[in-house]
Amino acid sequence: MKSGIENQILEEKNIEELLNEFHLKIKKSLSNTSPQEREDLEQQVKIKIIEKLPHISNTSTGFWDFLQDV
Repeated sequence: MKSGIENQILEEKNIEELLNEFHLKIKKSLSNTSPQEREDLEQQVKIKIIEKLPHISNTSTGFWDFLQDV
C-alpha cells in the first residue's frame, strides 16, 4: 500500500508526462501568437489541462473534443 506522499509524487509525475506529451502541440498552437505572449499563454494552457484532468477521466469523449466543449 502506498502512502499519500507516494501517491502525490506519482500523480505529479503522471501530470508532468501528460504535459510533455502535449508540449509540441501547445507550441505549434501558439506559433501564431506574438512572442511576448507565448510563454504566458503556454503556462495558462498547461494550467487549464491540469484543472480539467479530473473531468476528463470521467468522460468517454476525446481530450480535444472535451476542450472544445469547455
